[in-house]
Amino acid sequence: MKYLLAACLIFSGASFAASNETGKITSILTGPVYGDKLFFKVNGTIKYKASCHTNEHFDYVVDISTSTGKAYMSLIMAAYAAGKTVTVSGYHECSIYPGVSNFRSLNSK
Repeated sequence: MKYLLAACLIFSGASFAASNETGKITSILTGPVYGDKLFFKVNGTIKYKASCHTNEHFDYVVDISTSTGKAYMSLIMAAYAAGKTVTVSGYHECSIYPGVSNFRSLNSK
């Protein structure tokens, strides 16, 4: 019984872990056709990828219609322009744009 409980705890922890990857931002996409969305890709491997994530071209999407979203966009673009290594995490949902994980946080190194 205690082994079953331990296994449940281990696997449930992985299901709540945020997706994340470390690398450099390799591409950014936005424009009128995408509305208030900024897409970007990191050259790392996503750990704990969201099951809804199906897009091969972009890893994360940010809603830039808010002042907070605009601040995130500035950080993402600065890291991209400077060629910084970043660790990005995303939520396990694709509610901003179908098939792309919602952006959660960025740590620049």
